Amino acid sequence: MAWLVVLEKMVVLVALILVGVISAKAGWIDARFSQMLSRLVMNVFIVCTILNSVVNVEPIFTGGELGTAILVAFVPFLVGCGVGFLVTRVLGLRGQARHVAWMCVLFMNNVFVGFPLVEAIFGPEAVFCASLTNIPFNLILYTLGVSLLHQQEGKGRINVREIFSVPLVATLAAIVIFLLQVPVPAMIEDFLSTMGAATVSLSMIIIGVSLSTMPMREALLDWRAYVVSLTRLVLCPVLTVLLMGPLLPEGSAALGVYTVVSACPSGAMIAILCVRFQTDDRLASKIIFLSTVLSALTLPLMTYFLL
Repeated sequence: MAWLVVLEKMVVLVALILVGVISAKAGWIDARFSQMLSRLVMNVFIVCTILNSVVNVEPIFTGGELGTAILVAFVPFLVGCGVGFLVTRVLGLRGQARHVAWMCVLFMNNVFVGFPLVEAIFGPEAVFCASLTNIPFNLILYTLGVSLLHQQEGKGRINVREIFSVPLVATLAAIVIFLLQVPVPAMIEDFLSTMGAATVSLSMIIIGVSLSTMPMREALLDWRAYVVSLTRLVLCPVLTVLLMGPLLPEGSAALGVYTVVSACPSGAMIAILCVRFQTDDRLASKIIFLSTVLSALTLPLMTYFLL
C-alpha cells in the first residue's frame, strides 16, 4: 500500500505548494524572501533532517552494506545521463537548449521533494539512505553539469568548493555518525527532530513560490517540455529499478528509497544555475514546472508499479 501513502502525501504536498503559490500571488512572500528562505532550508533545516536520520534510530542497513548503498546511489544519475543524452537528440534540440533539457532529465529534486517523500513512506531513518544521493548529485552537477552550461564560453569551470555543499557535508557527517554509532545527547536529538520537522512544509512552500513565477502558459503549450518531463518522471525510475534490482539484496529498503528519489521531478537547481550562467533558464523553468505538477500523478503510479 506504499502507493496509497504516496498519493496521500502528494495531496498534502500539493496543498503546501499551493500555499506557496497563493502566498506569492498575494504578495505575502516575494522572490527575494523565497530565495533567502531556500538558503536557510538548504543549509540548516535539511541538515538537521539528514543528521536526525542517524541519531538514535534503527538503521535500515548495516555498516557493511553502506559501501554498496553509496555505489548504487550513482545508478539513477547514470540512467538519467544516458536517457537524457538520447532523448534530447531525438527531440532535435540544439546548443544550450539540448544541454539544459539533458540536465533536467539527469538531475532530480532529491532534496526538496525526495527527502520528504522518503520520510513519509519509510520513516525518518530512511532519509540517511536518501541523503547518499547527494554524493553523486553534487559530484556530477558541479563537474559535468557546470561544464555543459559553460560550453558557450568555450570552456568548463569546475569549482571544487561548490561540490562540497552544506547538505553533502551533512551527509558525510551522518556517515561518520552511522559507522561509529556516535551517541548524541537527548537535547541535541530533540533539537534536530524539531528543526527537521519544518523541512517538508518550508520546502514545498519554496517550490510553490518558484512555480508562481514560471511561464505556465508557455510550459503547457511546449510539447518538448512534456516529453522531457515524462522521461524524468517515468522512464528514468523504470530503468533505474531494472538496473538496481540485481545490485541490491532482495527486500532491500535502499531499493525502495532510490526508486522514490529517481521518480522525483527535475531539480530546481538547474534553473538557478541557468540564471547564474546566463543560459536558457526559460526552458529549464518550463520543464521544472511541468515535471513538478505532473509528479503529483506519476509518483503514486510509479510507487504502485515499482515498489
